[in-house]
Amino acid sequence: MNKISEKIKSILTKNKNLSSVASADFISSGLGALFWLYIAVLLTPEEYGEISYIISIAAFASTLSMLGAYNSIVVLTAKNVKIQSTINLISSLTGLIAAIIVFLILEKSEIGFLIFAYIFTNLAIPYLLGKKEFNNYFKIIVVSKIVAVGSSIILFYLIGHIGIIIGLSTPLAIFGFKIFQIFRNIRVDFNLLKKHSKFITTNYILNVTESISGSLDKIIIVPILGFAVLGSYQLGLQFFGILVIIPGIVYKITLPDDSQGILNKTLKIRTIIVTFGFGVLSFILIPVIIPILNSSYNESILPIQIIALSSIPASIALMYWSQFIGSEKNRVLIVGSAIYATSLISLIIILGGYFDSLGLSIGFFVSQTISMTYFIFVNYFLKNRGVENK
Repeated sequence: MNKISEKIKSILTKNKNLSSVASADFISSGLGALFWLYIAVLLTPEEYGEISYIISIAAFASTLSMLGAYNSIVVLTAKNVKIQSTINLISSLTGLIAAIIVFLILEKSEIGFLIFAYIFTNLAIPYLLGKKEFNNYFKIIVVSKIVAVGSSIILFYLIGHIGIIIGLSTPLAIFGFKIFQIFRNIRVDFNLLKKHSKFITTNYILNVTESISGSLDKIIIVPILGFAVLGSYQLGLQFFGILVIIPGIVYKITLPDDSQGILNKTLKIRTIIVTFGFGVLSFILIPVIIPILNSSYNESILPIQIIALSSIPASIALMYWSQFIGSEKNRVLIVGSAIYATSLISLIIILGGYFDSLGLSIGFFVSQTISMTYFIFVNYFLKNRGVENK
């Protein structure tokens, strides 16, 4: 264990950028994971599922509102293209329309604030990463997470479930200030939008297909299986989220580098090896953790184990995402993302209807494996035939 710790410390010491991002994401994700596990202890599966349902609606609406913002801003900022204010303006206006529509349908004003919290987060963070302002990234990520978690817990005890949603929206002020700074320093230029429209459009399609599998799946589960099953599924995704923290950290480092032709192959391989080890370890430990956490989820232990193992193919696929997006040759990603979303939604409907939580977990694992296999095959095919991945 000491040797492993020393190895990790050595890697982080040699790469200060990785150290800053790793520290910020580890603290942020760790706080988020502890928060949601704590909430899972307090709530029934039905209540946990209901909160997840509302959050998924806000996340899906925010994705539909943005112009493929995250990946577009990271790559174009790294290439010193001053398009950020233009994307921010359009995304904010579209987000306002989305918030109004969601309010009219659900009559829950708090979701509108959460939509804008997600939008501003996904506009400000990629700008910092693209500029390689990793120290500022550390500060804003950690502070915003502390504010969100702290206010969510306080408001939960004061006003109940709605307090969690309002609390999660509080970083809106922090990221909103950063967006204001970007508007002040970079002028809106629609000519740049036109010039890079192809790249932005493909990223938008990519983000929407990602959101279909990342948010729409939860929205679909509720009318088919109810809040309780969604609650168990979401708890499994919390473990999955913890296991992909490291690949997510590495992705944020490699994406700007990939956009400049720096491949970081060794770092990516090490990331996959570490994720594999933690995935297997989690499969062994989850049967011990769940009964301690909340016995209401005991029947969902096997499904949660399967979802946790899905972190292995997911981490492999993520390394290919960085490579293809960074080179602005990401049509293959649109197809891959569409395949993943289609397979996940289809399997959720088919397997979930027959096997409930177990069917959902199998569908999730199979979809991640299909996605990984697709990227491995396409990369091999293009490499051996010398074809550009356009």
